[in-house]
Amino acid sequence: MRSNRSHGITSRRLLVLPAIFILLFALLPWVTDRLESGSWPRSPREFVTEVIGSAVALVLGWWIVSLIRREQRNTTRHLRELEQLTLTDPLTGLGNRRALERDLVVALRRSDRLGDRLALLYMDVDHFKQLNDRFGHAMGDETLRVLGAVLRSCSRLGTDTAYRVGGDELVMTLVADSRGAERLARRIKAEFHLRSPKGSQLSLGAVIWDGRSAAGDLIDMADRRMYESRRPGWPLRSRPMTASYSSETAG
Repeated sequence: MRSNRSHGITSRRLLVLPAIFILLFALLPWVTDRLESGSWPRSPREFVTEVIGSAVALVLGWWIVSLIRREQRNTTRHLRELEQLTLTDPLTGLGNRRALERDLVVALRRSDRLGDRLALLYMDVDHFKQLNDRFGHAMGDETLRVLGAVLRSCSRLGTDTAYRVGGDELVMTLVADSRGAERLARRIKAEFHLRSPKGSQLSLGAVIWDGRSAAGDLIDMADRRMYESRRPGWPLRSRPMTASYSSETAG
């Protein structure tokens, strides 16, 4: 929001110069007559002529300034749309890795300031390569779209955000403690299994931010937790879906 306001102030300041130029252009006939004759227009005809000329110059100038302002608004809107495209995954409509890296830093700061617990879920589709090889990439794309829809339906507006960070790997950040994160993880797994075209399963790991670790370390730990969840003999019921993560345990 701060950057948007600063851009707006800058664009308005840019209009000052053309406005001053137009005003000077409107006053030019009066100044010229004053310098040439040493007096202002005396006859009514001269006065009306000067007024009409100045009025026309002001109207044209106002029109030109309006066009400039409109182009500035259009340019600002296009830049925002372009920025949004660079932060959005086109297949799922979720944020991409760049958006996650930007937003997670902000989320950690907000969590630290407000004292909220912040969880991060890291997931991917089991046997996704085999799904693509057997049924084609269109089926794989549809599976990812369904997963994106499931994450959106499970998200709370303003607190939970989902991202596709590459391939079949997706991440969700949410304000929750370990129980809340595990509850949501189980709901995501169940809904995705029911709604995916081929009844696909998810591997999912979660971590709770300890208030000290960097954003990149948090993502890496959640990624490792996801791979740990695939170990043989780890049924969902006993699988440690969530864990508090600190920099001391990163290694």
